[in-house]
Amino acid sequence: METQELMNLGIGTKERSKLKPAKVRIVNVTIKSETNEGKAMKTSLAELNCKHPDKEELIQITKIKVERNGKLEVVSTWIQTEDEEGTKKIVKSSALALLMTYLKVNTLEELYNKEIDAVEQSKEDSYLCLKAY
Repeated sequence: METQELMNLGIGTKERSKLKPAKVRIVNVTIKSETNEGKAMKTSLAELNCKHPDKEELIQITKIKVERNGKLEVVSTWIQTEDEEGTKKIVKSSALALLMTYLKVNTLEELYNKEIDAVEQSKEDSYLCLKAY
């Protein structure tokens, strides 16, 4: 749309529908190494593309709710790695490792077709994240 067209837009009448918490299926994982503006990221982000029962298109989730030290935390799916015996591995305490352990898989690719609950991040933030506790 051109700038002038945008300047003349009115207010719509429909409320934007929010997806409710539900069991989702992880269809695939996309590795993001650039921001939306095309700048290189210091650490890559795993974007979990999930099928929600109330939406035809896939939804992208990059946050996981985990339990740490007796508290629930929402953490991003940064791909943190370390060298272990000459091989790169995902850091054991990272959000991705906690998700993988929760779903009993060893690689990101093994997450494909796994079902998991999507829950609200918090009472204040209704965006969905994956429940891994």
